[in-house]
Amino acid sequence: MNPRTLVFPFIFCFLTLWTLFPGSARGDDVLSQIALANGYYAKSQYQEAANIYQGLIDRGKKNGYLFYNLGNTYLRLGKTGPSILNYIRAKRFLPRDESLDTNLSYAILKTQDQLEPPSTSGLSSLFFWVNNFTKTEQLVFFEIINLFFWVVLGIWIVRRTGFWNLTRKTMMAFLFISVLSVGVKIVLESESTTGVILAKTIEVKSASGAENVTLFELHEGSVVSIIDHKNDWYQIELNDGKRGWAQKEFIGI
Repeated sequence: MNPRTLVFPFIFCFLTLWTLFPGSARGDDVLSQIALANGYYAKSQYQEAANIYQGLIDRGKKNGYLFYNLGNTYLRLGKTGPSILNYIRAKRFLPRDESLDTNLSYAILKTQDQLEPPSTSGLSSLFFWVNNFTKTEQLVFFEIINLFFWVVLGIWIVRRTGFWNLTRKTMMAFLFISVLSVGVKIVLESESTTGVILAKTIEVKSASGAENVTLFELHEGSVVSIIDHKNDWYQIELNDGKRGWAQKEFIGI
């Protein structure tokens, strides 16, 4: 027997056991922490709840509802900047959640500048359905379409009827659209970064450096696009086209 054939079952068993035991322990711990935080929130102990939600996120637990809960908690604490930042983070995981959209709009109305998230690009408008699905959902859809395409292709090779030829072409079209959608989603997520002002007031400069001319001011909760960075500064852009440089420490992304 080839020694390598003994390695794969061992690796499989090891990974399975590792997943079942340590993973379950970690999952139980996360669920208990979320339950504890929800309890604090229900009792209006918002800072205690925020500390737990933030702690879980700092540990790498990226979840739309976790960001959403933290946004709600910060909003109760009157911290509009962190609230809006976490609502925007939640939208990457929950793009179709109407309650999230409502809370985000409400939080923005409470800010001084009332700056909306960056408007969609031409590419985003052309592939409008991409905004309604997460990248993970689109990858799953691609995998399903890809599987069906190869099944249909195999049947068509055996039975070259008009029906299976039409089905093959239809699946090929869906496969092309799904690949294109994944590519567009990746481009849209990488071409620009959304930032939120966390300080009460910041000065936006003409160039990176505190000694440069102040072009305008922004206030906590303002939503901007980050288009460049240099040392400790971000170049930001507003929806109306205004640009300038702001210190990184005052902007959450």
